[in-house]
Amino acid sequence: MNYKKGWSFCIITGPNNELILEQCVEKILLEFMHQENFEIIVIGNPKDIKINLSEKVKIIPFNEEFFSLSFSNIIRAVKEMSLKRLFFRTGAICHKKNLAAKIACFDKLCIMHDYVGLDIGWREGYEIFHESWDVAMNKIYDINNNRHRDWLIWDDPRLGGACLLPYEGYSNYMYIPGTYFCVKKEFFLNNLLNEKLFWGEAEDVEWSKRIREKTVFKMNIHSSVKYLKQKPKNDCPNCPSWEERNKKAQDMYGRK
Repeated sequence: MNYKKGWSFCIITGPNNELILEQCVEKILLEFMHQENFEIIVIGNPKDIKINLSEKVKIIPFNEEFFSLSFSNIIRAVKEMSLKRLFFRTGAICHKKNLAAKIACFDKLCIMHDYVGLDIGWREGYEIFHESWDVAMNKIYDINNNRHRDWLIWDDPRLGGACLLPYEGYSNYMYIPGTYFCVKKEFFLNNLLNEKLFWGEAEDVEWSKRIREKTVFKMNIHSSVKYLKQKPKNDCPNCPSWEERNKKAQDMYGRK
């Protein structure tokens, strides 16, 4: 199917992140100033958003309680002793992302949480990068301008845990983090996230493992985003250290 050429920014938000959400949206609007081929889809229930809601911004309400407290989920939670499924109000993360993708008008999707902000030059970077990709990643920085979890290896048995991959490297063990990624709409609709999985249940890991058999992930070094809040490394507690794994991956996958 042919979709309109352009970008649909699919922002996943919760009920209490209005200020961060405003920054996220404003950075997209700034980057795409005077452009027509984009839209911003916000999935969630922000209470008091103060951004100028132009025709480019759509707020799509989402019933968090239905998904977090539905009968089948309660039964699963009790069986698995998983109370987070009952009480974490943004647990239906896959439902939100899939819904945004189905609503989107344009052929390229940027799926992101509300605490991610586009850096200046993001749009031009993707124009340089061109469009020969199904799933793309670009540079991600934390709030302190350190490289964060962007181009990643997940399960290479030689490394003992997740780690950063050199930007020029590639691996059959790669992982696309659910916090932020770019994907062609048609590819995503044919490979939706698994809605049986909720927040904290490695829904992005399951998706990555499933789709990495079907396509080659691409790394765009010309564009970057930055977190708008502090984010931990989410390191693996029983693995070799994050720094040790990153160094080993550099030696294994870096340019010789």
